[in-house]
Amino acid sequence: MVSYHLSQQYPHAQFLQIEMSFKPKTQKIELKLPEWRPGRYQLGNFSKNIRNLVVTDQSGNPCDTQKTNRHTWQITCKDTICNIQYEVYTSVIDGGSTYVDETHWYLNFINCLLYDPLQMEIKHQVKLAIPDDWQIACGLKSESKIIYAKSFYDLVDSPLLASKNLIHLKYQLQGINFHLWFRGDLKIEDPASMIDDFQKFTQMQLEVMPEFENDSYHFLFQIPNEKAYHGVEHLNSTCIVLGPANEFHQEAFYDNLLGISSHELFHYWNIIRIRPKEMAPYDFTKENYFSTGYVAEGVTTYYGDLFLVRSGVRSIEWYINELNKLFKRHFENYGRFNSSVAASSMDLWVDGYDAGIPDKKVSIYVKGAMIALILDLSIMLETAGKQRLDDVIRLLWTNFYKNGIGYSAEDYLKCTEQIIGHDLSDYASKYITGTAAVENELQSLLQNFGFELKPVSNETALSSIMGIKVNENIIVGIAPESPGEKIFRRGDEIVSWDHQTFTSANELAPIDVEKEYVVHFNRSGKLEKRVIKAEIGKAYYYTFEITTKKELTDDQKRLQEKWLNRS
Repeated sequence: MVSYHLSQQYPHAQFLQIEMSFKPKTQKIELKLPEWRPGRYQLGNFSKNIRNLVVTDQSGNPCDTQKTNRHTWQITCKDTICNIQYEVYTSVIDGGSTYVDETHWYLNFINCLLYDPLQMEIKHQVKLAIPDDWQIACGLKSESKIIYAKSFYDLVDSPLLASKNLIHLKYQLQGINFHLWFRGDLKIEDPASMIDDFQKFTQMQLEVMPEFENDSYHFLFQIPNEKAYHGVEHLNSTCIVLGPANEFHQEAFYDNLLGISSHELFHYWNIIRIRPKEMAPYDFTKENYFSTGYVAEGVTTYYGDLFLVRSGVRSIEWYINELNKLFKRHFENYGRFNSSVAASSMDLWVDGYDAGIPDKKVSIYVKGAMIALILDLSIMLETAGKQRLDDVIRLLWTNFYKNGIGYSAEDYLKCTEQIIGHDLSDYASKYITGTAAVENELQSLLQNFGFELKPVSNETALSSIMGIKVNENIIVGIAPESPGEKIFRRGDEIVSWDHQTFTSANELAPIDVEKEYVVHFNRSGKLEKRVIKAEIGKAYYYTFEITTKKELTDDQKRLQEKWLNRS
């Protein structure tokens, strides 16, 4: 067994002290720290937070230790027991971080526990030096402040939240215990209503998806005082960070809480168990490049909100509004013309979750959800409502997860073709590996379900007519081939427009497309002056929105009910 002991020398400090003990299989040991964490497809460089690593044998004698790369230590230990001590710096609270202070511990073991690659499959345990009156929220079994895991993977994909001041709600469905744990400066005024909402979308997912293999599941909520939005899926739980706490009782905050919770629960099946072949199993030592982010995250993003309306937690009107928000994010991103969603999935490992260089790529979450919508509507339409994308996910579960293997892009397409009943190479070449526009296909499909798709101008004339996006006077976006592209660069600060002090894009007087405008702006500390004029008939940063048809045919009503589970 590999054992860890976690403590704090000073409860207020930002360092966590860790002791590791195990029986080595060989005298030469390569001890490692994971390079990334599941749920975040980029390198984490976690070892930057480690200091004071000391290795001794059972008698306390120092063992020869050499760091061979940023996440590997080569150790020579001739004794039967090897002991490692080190400290981890914790200063950030997000969905995948580790953070400790005098009020609570928030542990994502993936970024702070070293491991022996030769002993990943044996039992691991973690002893926590925390106050006796603290509660422990974790998907793993615990007893007397000791956490037990059957393998290193089980341990590091099971985060932990411990504190004296946790709010705990729970419900049971199909013999499974679901737990909601909250830490933060908040009060839940109507816990019964919250539990009812969680029960509804959970029940819907349990009905639609294959078997649930655990007897419990834990939602671990961090509600900080700062603005935050981050969720990470795990083997038997999810970590969700949502803030600020003073907005907890606002409707928009609660909508986000429900949406991210439904999304992360769906990950229990999709990515935690139904995985791309490149991640079956995970390799913690390097990038796990994969092109199917549109399945892992796109399909999940689509289903996260969809299950809220199918379960009756939210209305059809709410759902259409959420889709329109998604559309806006997609259509205002000019990267959609330059990179496919498959290529963008690979590029996550290159530049992480930052936007990267301008207009480089699309979001696997946003574009992935849109092409999942296309697929779901297409399947329902072409099978007369008898089947849908649900059946594809269940087929992936049966053919791949239950056989202990991951799926490829080709496998996903073949499973979908089996459900829809015909070749989908055109869909794949357009929307997965290509950059074809999605609006015409969406318009055609949505009409069959009682909806229309209409173009909508950007809310600011500066964006729609001149093709520039401004945030606090700073130009943050420029549409290709727009009037703005001919004059500005990102980072320019607009000082005046038409001889008037520039305050914001929303307060700008209406733009006359026939008129030339004098604009003053700062570029690299130098005041510049230019003349800009609109190009008649051109529009930039436009989007598309779904609207509901006033009168529906019987076929449209039937398909809409099938899609949204609402009559």
